[in-house]
Amino acid sequence: MIAEPANLIACLLAVSAVGYAIALWRWNELWLPVLLAALPVLDLAPWTGQFFVDEYDAVILLTASVVLVRRKNFPVRAVLSNWSTTSIILFAAIGVSALLSVCIGAAPFPAIDLNSFNSYLSPYNAFRTGKGVIWAGLMLLMISSEIAQKPAIAMRNLTLGFCLGTLGAGLAVIWERVSFTGLLNFESGYRVVGLFSGMHTGGAYVEGYFVTALPFVVWAGIKSPQRPLRLSAWLVFLIGCYALLVTYARGGYLAFILSSLVLFFGLLWRNVGLFKRSYMIVALLVTVFTTWGLLFAYSGTPMHKRFNQVQQDSVLRYAHWHQILALMDVDGWRVKLFGEGQGTLTRLYQQRVGRDQLSEFRFIRENEKNYLQLSGGDPLYYEQIVNIDPHEKYHLTVMARSKIVESEIYFTLCRKWMLYEDQCQWFRITLPAAREWRTFQFMLDPLQGRAQHWFSHPTMKLSVANYQVGSVADIGSVSLRSESGKELISNGDFDQVSRYWFFTTDNHLPWHYKNLFLQIYFEQGWIGLVLTLALLLYSAYLLVQRRSEPGYPAPLLAAAIVGFLTVGMIDSLFDFPRMGLLFYFLMGLIQFRKYTPTGSDLIVTVEMPRR
Repeated sequence: MIAEPANLIACLLAVSAVGYAIALWRWNELWLPVLLAALPVLDLAPWTGQFFVDEYDAVILLTASVVLVRRKNFPVRAVLSNWSTTSIILFAAIGVSALLSVCIGAAPFPAIDLNSFNSYLSPYNAFRTGKGVIWAGLMLLMISSEIAQKPAIAMRNLTLGFCLGTLGAGLAVIWERVSFTGLLNFESGYRVVGLFSGMHTGGAYVEGYFVTALPFVVWAGIKSPQRPLRLSAWLVFLIGCYALLVTYARGGYLAFILSSLVLFFGLLWRNVGLFKRSYMIVALLVTVFTTWGLLFAYSGTPMHKRFNQVQQDSVLRYAHWHQILALMDVDGWRVKLFGEGQGTLTRLYQQRVGRDQLSEFRFIRENEKNYLQLSGGDPLYYEQIVNIDPHEKYHLTVMARSKIVESEIYFTLCRKWMLYEDQCQWFRITLPAAREWRTFQFMLDPLQGRAQHWFSHPTMKLSVANYQVGSVADIGSVSLRSESGKELISNGDFDQVSRYWFFTTDNHLPWHYKNLFLQIYFEQGWIGLVLTLALLLYSAYLLVQRRSEPGYPAPLLAAAIVGFLTVGMIDSLFDFPRMGLLFYFLMGLIQFRKYTPTGSDLIVTVEMPRR
């Protein structure tokens, strides 16, 4: 095991947490840009293996604790004063529906074991997917007082957070492109995932984030009072557009165009008599990006192939939706009204559809020792990032067995970030049917590949997979040592269960609903779906009604929500709790209205402050 780097990282994180808490106590309004900037980038699951409770959860809890203690009062009253009765009722009802859905998904609350918090098949996966609503509620409580008392600062921090988040996510995509394809290589079909660990089973989180955040970057570009700030915002915008472009996501392209049109016409509708030059910039950006997207769609790039597959993919998606509906116990009134529960799709799919097709991993303890059990089927790659020196040779040692039938497992060492492999070395292990553990050893030659820049450094992963349907392989330990004796695998004996190990899949359908509203219906039933639609309709009513209200950012919030929902029509973004947090936080921002702290009727001004 490699304890030293892990301990060093833990110490650095602890010191950073203490420093952040001190800074937050001194500058209480720092929390909003920090949380929004960290949302798309503070994701260490590919290294730590922890994705049920991660570092972002810890930052939110630390932030809420410091902010609320510093203010010496719990700001529920500020929310009640700033929201209409309808908003309060709708959000409270959705919160109750989400909580009930978590309880249904986690029932019957089995005893905690080795697999409770590392598998989507665990009933406790309900808590992982449901926490986004809770985090959104905490953030709305923290921002309520700021919008009421210092609205200009709140808006500045809001746009700053999204600009920093877009910059960080965009730079991560640039690193990924430089490392694995080349920055301007548009011939490769490689689709980026950035630092969104939820993409290990596919999904649309990366494009969903960009189309939601980019309107805030545009808003900063046209509303910032100083020229350097505006230029910085437009630079971030270009980085975000490039990152969105290389996702090769048809839904992301469409969502960006629609959200930009909503922002443009919202600004125009708000100032029909005064057509500002800045609004023309928005229109120009929409035109340029649309033209750019069309060139991609009709030129010899991977996007052209994806557009040619629209009809074929639509048929597959419709079939997938029908299959998901068939999974529901629709004969029971409870399921129709309240749903199957949060985070249950993969478990029900595995039980009712793909038991013999899906590969599954789980941990078992035997004779005071843990081991990994990997069933055969649609490939699931259980893997770990390793720091390979191409100038050294390495010894791979595996202890494994197959107790029931003879099986084969494959170990691969590849250049890989999340979904795509390159320059792999394969090692096949044939396991006879026997209860005794056997040890296998292999020699890894130095990896040869194209030269890399110092700033790219593509990640290397050691993965294990079982393709043989009906077989079950047990892996007792994995070791990868250099000739000098340095161990590269952390937790190779699984003593710490899944720590430092992560997984990816090729077949993404069993893990996703591929439609946001289908997900809500499946997990929360008709009650949850009706409440969500009611919230959307009421929010749309508020945006239209208050479109001309000074300071109220109706065009901005409408554009962000339209972008999010457009991607959500063809993918289920709530599978990744940070996207659920983003959605409900934005929906909550729409609800804030006029506030009168000292008897004077103050408009909730949310434009960038001018000097």
